[in-house]
Amino acid sequence: MNYRQIENVTVMVNDYDEAISYYREKLGFTLVEDTPIGGVKRFVRMSPNDKGPCILLAIPDNSQQIRFVGNQTGDRVFLFLHTDDFWLDYEKLQAHGVELTEEPRHEVYGTVVVFRDLYGNLWDLVQPATVASKNKQIEAPLLPDLVLMSGKYAVHRLAAGCSVPGEAFSGDFFAVTGTAEELSIVCSENIIIDSDESEPDWMGIKVLGPLEFSMTGVLASLSRILADAKISIFAISTFDTDYLLVKSNNIDKAVSELVRAGYEFRS
Repeated sequence: MNYRQIENVTVMVNDYDEAISYYREKLGFTLVEDTPIGGVKRFVRMSPNDKGPCILLAIPDNSQQIRFVGNQTGDRVFLFLHTDDFWLDYEKLQAHGVELTEEPRHEVYGTVVVFRDLYGNLWDLVQPATVASKNKQIEAPLLPDLVLMSGKYAVHRLAAGCSVPGEAFSGDFFAVTGTAEELSIVCSENIIIDSDESEPDWMGIKVLGPLEFSMTGVLASLSRILADAKISIFAISTFDTDYLLVKSNNIDKAVSELVRAGYEFRS
């Protein structure tokens, strides 16, 4: 099989020298190439190291392109900067005044924080869970397998303090949650419940358990993948595992996104 790789990714910037200075001084990138190509245009490539792909700095040609400087992916994370020492690079970002949009978090795929560059592009700084840190070896957690549940479910809301209808306990999956504000019931949508509000047409994804209570980030990772794909969920956790309910018109997309992220579905 022939070897191929992505060599350059275009990043729209307002000014070459301004961008070179920012990426070099704030992010520690190296200027790989700066070649004049006629007029004011230059072929400018920068990389976090001397091996991998480069960002290709490009200035806009017209007013339409100007609108996309800093927002080439519609305010989603645009670029992913991998590191083998997250905390070292995180401290450098802080020291250089780089805008961080959140606190660092631990996901099943690694340690991550989102930052915004000079133009507004969102980046992930990621230390993958499989990468050995210069300070310590991080064990790579296995992604749990998933199961697509059969049937459709409805979510019901009743007033706080109401008795749970007996029929709610029918079927192979149901959930009851009571608070001072409401009583929520999830059950097969074929079961008729006299509720104040009802939202039908949900399908379920089960995380194969049991999951240890010491495991972190499982539900957060799944939720983030689907949130990035603009898929809303209704999450339920039990003693053994987690469940995600997704509207039936989005279930195929949800499965596809989770598989693309490395999860496997068992039949």
